[in-house]
Amino acid sequence: MTSSDASTAIRVAVLGEWVPSQLADVLALQRAEEPETAAALVECAGSTPVSEVSRDGFDFALSTVDVAWPGWVCEPLWHDTLAVAVAKRSHLLIHREVPCHELQKQPLICAQSTADEPWQALVHRLVGDAPTMHEQVVSTFDMAMTLVAAGYGIAIAPAARLAGYQCRGVAVRPLAGAPPIVMAYLVHTCAALTEPQERFARRVRSVS
Repeated sequence: MTSSDASTAIRVAVLGEWVPSQLADVLALQRAEEPETAAALVECAGSTPVSEVSRDGFDFALSTVDVAWPGWVCEPLWHDTLAVAVAKRSHLLIHREVPCHELQKQPLICAQSTADEPWQALVHRLVGDAPTMHEQVVSTFDMAMTLVAAGYGIAIAPAARLAGYQCRGVAVRPLAGAPPIVMAYLVHTCAALTEPQERFARRVRSVS
């Protein structure tokens, strides 16, 4: 490793409003195994469309959507399954896994901030065609989960996305028959990476 490599920070952008929990493990691993190469987080405004994000300010990005930037690679990184968020007194808690036909009887609460994420299309394929489905759209995922906790309806999202709300009046159950989904992508340039960047990418891929 050259001295210039050792002194160069690896800049990681998180695209969107959600930060995957695995990122903390990646950063801790980087600090423990290669403390001489810092990993710095780059903030991107959550309201900025992914297609319009400036790519000059970072080396890697974590994205919840599959981006198609010229000269960049977008690889599936971390997987998850869909789960159902309900109020803690919901009758749906009798199910260890909630069947789709039960979801079709419930008001569905969706967040506009996650409308472009691929798993939303899967949610609508699973339950969105039901004639009894009443959908309420709010601006943010936090707002949606507040309404779920208050008993106004249910929400469907990746299990990892819902995990942090279980201390806020929300209960979570797996969705029966839900296929695996990609919840985060690793985005990096097609150009040759430096040795520290290559090692960082390997660390990211090693965390599950």
